[in-house]
Amino acid sequence: MGFKRKSSRVEVGRKGRLQRGGLTASCIVLDVSESGVRLESRLYAKGGDVLQLTVELEPGRTITCELEVVHVRLPKLGAKIVAISPEDREQLAHTLDDQVQRSYSRH
Repeated sequence: MGFKRKSSRVEVGRKGRLQRGGLTASCIVLDVSESGVRLESRLYAKGGDVLQLTVELEPGRTITCELEVVHVRLPKLGAKIVAISPEDREQLAHTLDDQVQRSYSRH
């Protein structure tokens, strides 16, 4: 029996920054949904770790959220979004809508 995602993922391939305590590392956000992200980073993390992610999903529009790591296959991590401001959540939803519209218009 597999894990069922609540929302669809959108590939983004954007550079971001991960932070855990005093440690900071760059990352690439591979894809994103309203509830989580899949990313690649050299920052060591294990399931249950809480990280802060800052990423510019669209030029000039940065979002920051708190993640909980749920899957690790180094250097890739899967994490659910556990805290995000209402403004950043709205920005994320807007970005996802735009990406979905673009992908449908290409077909």
